[in-house]
Amino acid sequence: MPAYLLETVVGFIVWLIANVVYLDMKRTGTRGFRRFLAFWFGAPSTSLTLLLVRPDSHPRLEPPPDDEEALLAAIRRDRECRVGPARAEDGSEGPDSPGATHPHPSRLRETT
Repeated sequence: MPAYLLETVVGFIVWLIANVVYLDMKRTGTRGFRRFLAFWFGAPSTSLTLLLVRPDSHPRLEPPPDDEEALLAAIRRDRECRVGPARAEDGSEGPDSPGATHPHPSRLRETT
């Protein structure tokens, strides 16, 4: 009796997963052999899905817009505020380079 119960439970799980996979493939418009297998393993209830669910009824998500230009402009504004307009436009020295605001490590004295 336990072997029959195990067979029934595994069969139900395969049937359930096949139905969910077929429903998702039908909604997204995916075609191919995998969709056929999901339909076959999920029968007979996948025939209802075949009739009731429209293909491509799942809304496609578009990737978010690329904000590289806005991010670069914000970085330039921030750098200009911290370093100053003359040094920021130069591009040769950044906020981490030694200068008036950041003395060279050899010029620092240890305080004891």
